[in-house]
Amino acid sequence: MLVRQSKNTFIRFFDNKGYITNQMTRKDRLYNETGADFLRMISREAKEVDEIIEHLSQIYDDSVTKEKLRNDFLKFILDLEKHLFLITGLTAVECDSKDIEFSYSLGNMKNKVSDFTQVTEDEVPETTQDYILAADKKKPHLKSIQFELTSRCNERCIHCYIPNAKKNNGSDMTYEQACHIIDQFSDMGGLHVTLSGGEVFLHKDIIRILQYCRKKDLQICILSNLVALKDVQIPFIKAANVSYIQASLYSMNPEIHDKITTLKGSHKKTREAIEKLVAADIPVQISCPLMKANKDGYKEILKYAHSLQIKAFTDYIMMAEADFNTKNLQNRLSIKETEQVIRDIIEFDIDYSEWVKKQRPYLENLDIEKYAKQPLCGVGLNSFCIAENGDIYPCPGWQSMIIGNVNQQPLKQIWNESEAFSKLRNITHGDFPQCLKCEARNYCSMCIQRNFNENNGDMFKISKHFCEVAFLTKRLHKEYKERFQ
Repeated sequence: MLVRQSKNTFIRFFDNKGYITNQMTRKDRLYNETGADFLRMISREAKEVDEIIEHLSQIYDDSVTKEKLRNDFLKFILDLEKHLFLITGLTAVECDSKDIEFSYSLGNMKNKVSDFTQVTEDEVPETTQDYILAADKKKPHLKSIQFELTSRCNERCIHCYIPNAKKNNGSDMTYEQACHIIDQFSDMGGLHVTLSGGEVFLHKDIIRILQYCRKKDLQICILSNLVALKDVQIPFIKAANVSYIQASLYSMNPEIHDKITTLKGSHKKTREAIEKLVAADIPVQISCPLMKANKDGYKEILKYAHSLQIKAFTDYIMMAEADFNTKNLQNRLSIKETEQVIRDIIEFDIDYSEWVKKQRPYLENLDIEKYAKQPLCGVGLNSFCIAENGDIYPCPGWQSMIIGNVNQQPLKQIWNESEAFSKLRNITHGDFPQCLKCEARNYCSMCIQRNFNENNGDMFKISKHFCEVAFLTKRLHKEYKERFQ
């Protein structure tokens, strides 16, 4: 018997832990000890199980019999195959024939495998994500980067956090420099890369960079408005097996969309590109940030996305510009407007409404002392953003917090030795004492980067708007759940 990864599966190792994820089913698993040893035997090349058992028997010496090793390993790989992580077969050709390629005709792949989420009314103090984040706090592991390959953009969206001055004087990262950074990221065990801008399809070498990411076995996402996407590029994107392309579509009304982008004809080009990508069986998501100009049209976006079998999502908080200019926040929704938007989301977004029904209860007996020591998010712990000029900053939108520059220092050195990263990694929930016992904290979108941009560089000053939205969301979720009790 042969065994190998599926084409949509990625495997990485962080210290003694083995991690496997499937970009199509959106499922993942984390293994330690024996599970991690077994996972190290798996690759994209089909291998004979007998040869793997021989290798494992040398690792474990006489501590376990070959028969037990074989039984345990077979149980391990067959379970992972059942959930579409691995492929087994008698020949390489059979393995290839069993591998599943993304197609909209398959339906929602998340429903093709078991969901191990616990459905419970009990208080659950920790999730798998909490566990991984806690491990990264003890020893940061760079897993994900967002690559802003160009600062040029063909739109001037009225809500954008990137100052127009930067777009007006934009530049591109060279292909050679991009590959050099990707090499360093890969050598550090990096997993996920997001290619963005500016507008990423304005970069003349976007396809070559995409292909290089695939060569380095990275999980790839693309953020774009798709206005500059060329038909000739679509087959290459399909061949690169991207995890998804996230496209910005603000309204089904062309006038409203174009008013937000300030680019006439952008709606037509974006919508046509979305439909071409879907026709080519490339995973697409729609991002539709909501503001005063388009607050009444999100349900139409959801209906459109549903008709294409793709996911749409929104952000109705909005962040100030990276240079501390808050003028764009004049487009932010009021609390009254936000309430109607959340009601629309609950009513028309099927995935969201189902999630609300299953949402776990507020943890009344939370260990506050333990919670206070936990990190707010993964900033500086497992990810960061790289600009086209080589500047590194903690996350998208935080461009005024420059951590280092990859043209001056190796990526690994910046990650391991930066004082700025060290300070960010030490920020915990305890640095926001007013939030520790807040009854709406499970619904809160408070973010130190948003705080920073909105309050002239003060990341610890919380906007009142975030608190109001959190309590509003809590109330609306409670009302919705009570309808089904």
